[in-house]
Amino acid sequence: MSCKENLLKREVIYKGKIINVYNDTITFAGLEKQSNREIVEHNGGVCAVVKTKNNKIKFVKQFRYAVNEYLLELPAGKIEKGEDPDYTIAREIEEEVGISANKIIKIGKIYPTPGYCTEVLHLYYVDDYEECETRFDENEYLDEFEYTYQEAIEMIENGTIIDAKTICLLLRVREKFL
Repeated sequence: MSCKENLLKREVIYKGKIINVYNDTITFAGLEKQSNREIVEHNGGVCAVVKTKNNKIKFVKQFRYAVNEYLLELPAGKIEKGEDPDYTIAREIEEEVGISANKIIKIGKIYPTPGYCTEVLHLYYVDDYEECETRFDENEYLDEFEYTYQEAIEMIENGTIIDAKTICLLLRVREKFL
């Protein structure tokens, strides 16, 4: 039986620049039971497939400190507080891969870790653009790559691409490449 959970009390554990952490006491609707939920609050992010004029996809490779690995990913970024995701993706693809989009198509959204985190990732597709200069953030170090759709799928299958948002978005846009 599925049961809605309602907030009874919230304890602030940590307030940061990117995340906030709470310990919530919840009640189950219609029941006399309580439980606790540890919640990470995050503003969310964006991710885009940029299809190049030669039918390839733009990727970035960067070191991800939290997992201590270099990851091959689609261009993506964090939504600033109060920022519209459509604006965020336009900014991020310009910064990371030097693309000024004429048209951005929203594909949907995903919740990467809904068991404990509020983060929503907005997914986009771009194939109508002008090239421009990249403008990396001051603490951002990326290498850019281009692969065909089939190469990207093979890299998912062989474990080269392990970033969840990249895998999800590539599968969502397959009809644009097949």
